[in-house]
Amino acid sequence: MTAAGEFDDHPRVQALIEQFQRIDAGMRDLPIYNDKIAIAAIGFRPFGDAELLGVVLTPWFMNMILLPIEPVPLNMAEIGKSVVIELPAGKRNFVVGGDETSGLYKAHSLHSPVLNFTLPGQARAEAKRLLLLLMTPAAAEPAAKDGAGASGVDRRSLLFGRRSV
Repeated sequence: MTAAGEFDDHPRVQALIEQFQRIDAGMRDLPIYNDKIAIAAIGFRPFGDAELLGVVLTPWFMNMILLPIEPVPLNMAEIGKSVVIELPAGKRNFVVGGDETSGLYKAHSLHSPVLNFTLPGQARAEAKRLLLLLMTPAAAEPAAKDGAGASGVDRRSLLFGRRSV
């Protein structure tokens, strides 16, 4: 079993981080930019046979990224399409993104913008927490009585906008 984050320094992940670092200068004057956050790869690990999954944190977003280990050439017809990916915690919608340098990848927004994070390390801790939550099968999650609190909404449903049944 590979530890989460062991692949944060993988050349494909680092190429993606470098691409966001180049974009950074053009983002600094926008009102969604949080100068307390550094661009970082968090928790990347193998996913399936040919992809890496982890979180990319920037001063303007926190996205779970599914990055092919072998570059997939940029195809503008794919950019913006929504695809459903089965994670251990359940299905999530990802949007296809990419650029000439990194090729195609898939992104699932966790926070955008990231203006709520004001303390050092707070955004990184949240990225790790959400990654752990999404990579934990729903059955393994401790539940309150009958799987829901007094409101009838369990924690996972509240976080991801689903109602308990």
